[in-house]
Amino acid sequence: MHTRTQKHTAAVLTALVLLSLTGTVLAAPGKDAARADKAARADKVSAFTDATLADGTPVSAALTVITAEDIHDNHFGSVAEALDYAPGVTVTAGSANTSQQVVRINGDDRVAFFVDGRRQNLESGLPNGRATYDLDMAVPVNAIERIEIIHGYSTGKYMNYDAPGGAINIVTKKGKEHKFQFEGARGPYKAWHWEATLEGSADGWSWFGTGGRDNIDALHYKSVDGDKETMPNSSVNRREMYYRFDRQFTPSQALTLTYGHFNNDRGLWLSRGWWDDNDHKYAYEKLANNLSLTYHYKDNQALKGTVSLYHLYNQGDTYYPEGYEDQDTLPSYSRWKTKTNGIDWQDSWQVQKDTLVTAGATWRHTTVENETNKFAYMFEGENFGKNYDKGVSNLSAYVTTQRRFGKLTMTGTSLLNHNTQFDNEYVYSGSLEYRPDDKLSLFGSVERIYDTPTLDEMYYNNDSATLRNGDKGIHGIKGNPDLDPEEGFNWNGGLRYKFSENTNLSLSGFVSHINNPINWYYDKSDGSLTTKNFESQNKQGLQLAIDHRFSPKYSLNASYAYTHLDTDYGDGIDRFYTDEVAPHQFKAMAKYKDSRWTNSLLFTAGLGRDDNYFSGNYYVLDANVNYKFNKHWSSYVKLRNLLNESYETLGSREIGGVPAWGRTALFGFEYTY
Repeated sequence: MHTRTQKHTAAVLTALVLLSLTGTVLAAPGKDAARADKAARADKVSAFTDATLADGTPVSAALTVITAEDIHDNHFGSVAEALDYAPGVTVTAGSANTSQQVVRINGDDRVAFFVDGRRQNLESGLPNGRATYDLDMAVPVNAIERIEIIHGYSTGKYMNYDAPGGAINIVTKKGKEHKFQFEGARGPYKAWHWEATLEGSADGWSWFGTGGRDNIDALHYKSVDGDKETMPNSSVNRREMYYRFDRQFTPSQALTLTYGHFNNDRGLWLSRGWWDDNDHKYAYEKLANNLSLTYHYKDNQALKGTVSLYHLYNQGDTYYPEGYEDQDTLPSYSRWKTKTNGIDWQDSWQVQKDTLVTAGATWRHTTVENETNKFAYMFEGENFGKNYDKGVSNLSAYVTTQRRFGKLTMTGTSLLNHNTQFDNEYVYSGSLEYRPDDKLSLFGSVERIYDTPTLDEMYYNNDSATLRNGDKGIHGIKGNPDLDPEEGFNWNGGLRYKFSENTNLSLSGFVSHINNPINWYYDKSDGSLTTKNFESQNKQGLQLAIDHRFSPKYSLNASYAYTHLDTDYGDGIDRFYTDEVAPHQFKAMAKYKDSRWTNSLLFTAGLGRDDNYFSGNYYVLDANVNYKFNKHWSSYVKLRNLLNESYETLGSREIGGVPAWGRTALFGFEYTY
């Protein structure tokens, strides 16, 4: 247990409290009032910012939205694939565990992840970096209405711990017209995919369901030496289903029930020849069952109210490899289970003509259980599992005020957080947005960072499970129960400008400073992988994005992102992996769409990579070709890494150790009725 004394200067505290008592959004007469009426009809709370989330939360920061149309046109196979196309966003393998898929915003893996406003981050399961969500467990892309990516700054319920990099919110689809859809695809390397979707509505009820499977046999790539290689034990097989049922009782009252099941098998290819000279096939299976029930009141009003109950179950199994004598009797030598129960409430009120107040509260209780067996073949000593059973509860309550003074909008959030591991903490954010006309919007924000350690980071304890072959140098994994939370500040600023109906530009920058940054590192004193509070971390960068429609058929969007991360690890610390994926990142997508064809070409590049961790820069081309035969049938071809570029998704001391996929293809069809 940690007891912390809050020490903030009177000037800073007073300024932020005053800021939180002012804020954004309600319309002035004339054009602004008309814009507000239009927004209300679209079920949006705010009309005063171009960056508004689906639930009405205004965001005075860079905001990227991936729509259902974007997902369908590009046939993204997963949330991870969709996110990797967004400006300022990268998706990589987990640092010490390649079975995880980790998202980084502004170069930071500390990202809060939400589904319909419900936080999904875990206390267990990702012992690498500071990421607390595995994208393999995200909902099927066919169930997604839009993905909202908040870069670097958050407010309201999206603020709290584990969000220094920003937040991602997935908005799921509500059943509408009666429709059945089936999609199937095949490709090289035993790649296949199928998905079925059914939706409809009648007499106040609506339903939406989707489910499917996909598989790819092995990761093939072009090595740093130019050779074509196949990664042993790297196959992936995923099974998914997601259901949503809505019942509209009255115009203002409704109920939503959702259930999602996800199962993902991955080979642990990082183990190839590293500790096992026999190259046995280690396997890792991930399972999730998530259930939620949400009551909507004021559902027919622009300012809505919701209460949501939810249960999240996540499980991970590491299996005995083929060929071991105990493989049949002890198939799983390490299993962890995380159970999270939560309740969220949020409501908004117009207290004056130019003032809105939003209030909310969130309570979550998480338990982590570990079932372990002795891994007798390779390890001596005690169980190889995590060897702890712990729980943590977190209660947060916040008030966000939004007020407008002519062309100036102010937003502030004050949040009080109680964590049973770290007691009470006050967190806040504030932003300003100035709109001199309908084309230009200038914004700036500041947010206090307070990020608590996960249960894995504190209590993971298998350091006694020592390798028999000690010269490999790995003597287990151990957490650190004396870790302090990360604390600091994050500053963001930028502009959005609308040149014309066909051209938009956004420019944003960020600076952050964090004390006591937490990370995993190799402790040379006892040969274990462990966690520690380091000295400090500074991060800065900028992002430029532009989209232009040349004609009704041709369009282009392009972006440039610069990020720089400087962590003071102290003396004697040599990191195996780098947190920087690419200091300079370019993305551009050219698109053609008419009544029959939907085609796109995507270019991505990463420059300025550290040659201590990477083989060099990368330049990648992807393509999508879609043809619609009639209203029922269509086909598509997905081509990835057309030039068969050799590059790494994550940099390691073993240059080329975490390679990206080589050239791949997927040929599919879609039937809709």
